[in-house]
Amino acid sequence: MVYHPDLDLHKPLDREVPATIRRSPLRPRLALSALTLHGDFYRQLQSKTNARIFWHPATQIFMVLVLTVTVVYQFHDLWAVLDTWAEFGDLVLHNKYLVTAVFPSLIFVAGTVGLTSFLLTDEIREISDKLGGDAYQQRLFLFPLKVYANSSPKDLENKASAEFLETASATTELIEYRESPIAVVTVVLVPEKSSKDTFYAQITGFHVRKAYKEAGLQSDLLDIAVEKTRVLAAAYVKKNKLKKKAPRTVLLCDAYSVDELNRPVLEKRGFELKLATTQLDPFAEGDVKGEKFLSLIPDSVVKRFFGVYRQTYELELDGEGEVEASGAEVASSTVKSRKR
Repeated sequence: MVYHPDLDLHKPLDREVPATIRRSPLRPRLALSALTLHGDFYRQLQSKTNARIFWHPATQIFMVLVLTVTVVYQFHDLWAVLDTWAEFGDLVLHNKYLVTAVFPSLIFVAGTVGLTSFLLTDEIREISDKLGGDAYQQRLFLFPLKVYANSSPKDLENKASAEFLETASATTELIEYRESPIAVVTVVLVPEKSSKDTFYAQITGFHVRKAYKEAGLQSDLLDIAVEKTRVLAAAYVKKNKLKKKAPRTVLLCDAYSVDELNRPVLEKRGFELKLATTQLDPFAEGDVKGEKFLSLIPDSVVKRFFGVYRQTYELELDGEGEVEASGAEVASSTVKSRKR
């Protein structure tokens, strides 16, 4: 049985461990850590979407309007018989009835905004939950993760198992700091789009642990993704015995309009926006029939109103560039100086 280290994203790293940072190719012992980091991306995304809805101008206007109307309705008679703001304020603060008079409106506002956020972002939470199942793991990694995670060194003695382990390990790479994974990127072949003229690969997930989101590792992950795409393209040419040694190579990546961390990095690295959709689940098969918000309005309309989209970006590689050895150590003073 392979030992799988526990990755607790709420627990600070051990300061007693040397502050070294390195690239680590996926291994069976890191399989669950990779899945945990990918799942954490969608948990963080749900939080960002909630923040987008709460701070949206329409939400702010709604809250201010309801509370203003409540205050005017409850206190206008009282204000009419008082002479100064000081008297009015003193009476309001020391009268329990006047203070609690606004509670129903506060509950209404909080309930309305909370329900709206829940109905719109629950789809994102479900993605994280479904990553625990075989179907979504297959679509994320393009191989059965549980089989891979439970493999042992003895499996290398079997040719078929050895090839499976090698192919699976090539899809994903992690960045470890103080011997703990803090970032992950997964790149897979897109067989339904690839042809003899064009090779397509897709970043199915890249994420940096929240505590290190400002360390600049997102750009490093994209470098790794480009490197892996070139390796996958070369393997695709060899496997399919293509005469064209360097077919057009395209790297796809999904981002979200509410993600102000990963999306700007993609755009800065030259990725071009090709598609925007309100279907937030990238692993859902086929066209998912949209539900209606409160059984009245299509949720796609509400998502567009709040600006919540899943966006597909595309980067065409030039076919040049050296492939570095996976697992090579990388230096980053930014990360090394980070203390938890």
